[in-house]
Amino acid sequence: MNVKTKSPQAKAILLLLACCMAVPAHTSTGESSPTLAQLQQAAVQRNPELAVQRAAQEVAGAEVDIAKREWLPSVSANIDKSYGRGSGSFSDTRVSNRRVNDAGKVGFSVSQSLYNPILNINIEQANLNAQSTDFAIDQTYDELTNRIVSLFLDILATQSEMVLLEGQQVAVNEQRKQAQLSFEVGTVSITDVREAEAKHDRIAAQLFALKWQMQAKQAELTTLSGAKIEPSAYASSIQALPDVAEEDLTLWLAAMGSQNSLLKQSVIDYQIATLEKNKLQYKHYPKVQLVVENNRNLGAWSSEGQEDYTNSKWDWSAGVQVQFGLFNTNTSNAQTTKVLATQNQRFETIRASQERLNIEMQQTFYQILASIAEYQGLNKASESAETALLANMLGYQVGMRINADVLDAQSKIYEVNRDRLVAWSNSWRNYIKLNQLAGTLTVDQLTQMDDILRQTVENSSELEKINE
Repeated sequence: MNVKTKSPQAKAILLLLACCMAVPAHTSTGESSPTLAQLQQAAVQRNPELAVQRAAQEVAGAEVDIAKREWLPSVSANIDKSYGRGSGSFSDTRVSNRRVNDAGKVGFSVSQSLYNPILNINIEQANLNAQSTDFAIDQTYDELTNRIVSLFLDILATQSEMVLLEGQQVAVNEQRKQAQLSFEVGTVSITDVREAEAKHDRIAAQLFALKWQMQAKQAELTTLSGAKIEPSAYASSIQALPDVAEEDLTLWLAAMGSQNSLLKQSVIDYQIATLEKNKLQYKHYPKVQLVVENNRNLGAWSSEGQEDYTNSKWDWSAGVQVQFGLFNTNTSNAQTTKVLATQNQRFETIRASQERLNIEMQQTFYQILASIAEYQGLNKASESAETALLANMLGYQVGMRINADVLDAQSKIYEVNRDRLVAWSNSWRNYIKLNQLAGTLTVDQLTQMDDILRQTVENSSELEKINE
């Protein structure tokens, strides 16, 4: 592009083109802005849902300890005292009839399970529940990260769109001035002036709407992370795109099948239901316990008869106790039907989750490819729109084009570059979602994206020349 004129109109055109070629290009104000990784970490620390799940994780860990302790010996103390009335004649003792049935005993017992397969199943289920809480935390973590990245990109994209609109507003304003001068000398009608004014007012309204959208997004980001970002700290020529090729889909699907937290949690739930079914198989199995008891009779309430019938020796007993479950309403046919139905439900849940995630993965993958293709096509469209604008400007100056042609050409530049910005932003947004679905999302990826967005704009010197 070789334009040597220094007219205000030419300056406006160059400013519009420079802003479009460098989207998102923001003049640095020197203000610091938290990195994407810092925002994500702050959001993780503040997120109440993660706090709830961490508490559930502690509960699950305690349940594991409880299940394991079922194998430890049980020690209990007992005190038994009873009294009653006697009947008949007790002439051979000094005990009154009303106290003859007094009795009491004190002692302790120790029991130790020797064989109980259900206790082992309970331990295994508790361990699986603990793993399930871990996967639930991972899933919420990835979803929160994806949300932060989407907000982050939305804020930068909104700011960049505002920069584009401001550049178009300057160009339209210069076109309005040119139309006003032409109207004053009688070469154009008042319609040209009104068209430029209407276009200027429409852009102003769009800018106000974008500013409110920016405030809403910044407020949401503040709620999640406790911080805002300064868009002026980010400047990129939006040349970097996600490294995704069509033949990579199989690898992404395989990663999702083995690493997706939602799928892992569904499998855990199915395993827990299967163990519940296994418990039914052991419902009639014997339970074997070692029981040791030591008891001592207490003295009678009445001291009169203590020497006659009270035995105060310690009595020891030890043995093996075997219990067989013959009938229990909790292990009836209805309970069996419920357990089997639950197991089948969990199995179908796995299949449904796999199908849904496969579809979502493929849609996200192809959306990335579509955004990359759209971005590359819009690069050429942007060059064509710039050429068309210059041609219309020259045609308007010599009377071969009308004002509406120039305004339309200016709008096309804005629209093409806005769409290019959206395509670029969508490609990265979907790339982060792709990693979330595959279970491969890491903080390092956020750091790399942040570095890309903080690259220096190469055309800053061009902007300085325009503003001279």
